[in-house]
Amino acid sequence: MAVISKGKFNNRQWLLILILFAMMSVISFYIFQHAFAYRYVQVDVLVAATSLTLFFFFILLVTMQGFKAVDICEDQLKVKWRFTSRYINKSAITAFGVTTRKQINYIIIKTSGEDMVLPEPLISNHEELIIQLQKWKIRRKFDLPITRHSRFENRGTGVVLMITGAFLLGFTIKSVISPEFSIDGSKLITLSGHLSMPPEIKAPSGRNAYGYIQLYLLEYPGINFHIDGVGYNSIPVKQLQGAGRGTPVELSILKHEYGVKILKTEVPGYFEKHFQWATIYTYSLTLNGDQLLTVDTYNESKHSLDNSNKKWGVLIAIVAISMFVYGYLLYRQRKDVPVTTNAGAETAKQIADKVK
Repeated sequence: MAVISKGKFNNRQWLLILILFAMMSVISFYIFQHAFAYRYVQVDVLVAATSLTLFFFFILLVTMQGFKAVDICEDQLKVKWRFTSRYINKSAITAFGVTTRKQINYIIIKTSGEDMVLPEPLISNHEELIIQLQKWKIRRKFDLPITRHSRFENRGTGVVLMITGAFLLGFTIKSVISPEFSIDGSKLITLSGHLSMPPEIKAPSGRNAYGYIQLYLLEYPGINFHIDGVGYNSIPVKQLQGAGRGTPVELSILKHEYGVKILKTEVPGYFEKHFQWATIYTYSLTLNGDQLLTVDTYNESKHSLDNSNKKWGVLIAIVAISMFVYGYLLYRQRKDVPVTTNAGAETAKQIADKVK
């Protein structure tokens, strides 16, 4: 079918969408990385990261809904999104109108199915579109409301957004008021032994924001004594590089892990049984008589990291409040009051009211 007018996408709008997508991806990546940065999985941070990512994806979908172009054919319209399109036969169009909201004109095409809302600033051939609709003798109405019925904007979505927003806000308040607990020295036990091999040192990199250290002792074969990113930041790594097999060490681990993984007198939990069974986290280290890490310095590093991560709490709180408010608006959505752009009809109505 011959195309009368071919619509073009607004490349500036597309660039803004790509920038928005890139920003959301970076934020989500760092929050997910933080969820997996320490021992096992920080479930609360993981849930927060997942919720935030879903909300970002929702924003992206809503933004892309308004990104359209229209091809005008002899007997139909082809409404194009960037990756899909929809055909509307002229016989299915019952009316059209132009409605202004917030100083933006919207072309509303009312069909026997779902109405199509087309913002004029994003439609390169909006004048040709209106002329073609008039040629098809489609009735023009001046009281068509802007309605956007879609599976993404309904009461169910509103409920989900309110619940997610409330959870994220609660998580943020908890992380600021009551951050992760410090390591209690009374719950630790000190082990002595000798290195079976030089320490395995992994410095921070592009893929891993946090470095870590792994130690293996002759007295505990098969066990990996792991110093996570918090401890890595407090240890003079250069003093570890000269250590080799037979170097005497003392380190502190949790009594619970000692009973579960070494003595095997305690029942392991789910994560201990299924993940990192051979890994025991270490909170102090003395190497060849030199004390490189203590519980106090570990806790200080942990608190410092928690404080630096509070900037994410502000961002998450803003997003959480926005999610809750927007979800409430969706849940309480009402039919839009018809917006009239016909000045003559509006004046006539005012005169009739005065006569009454």
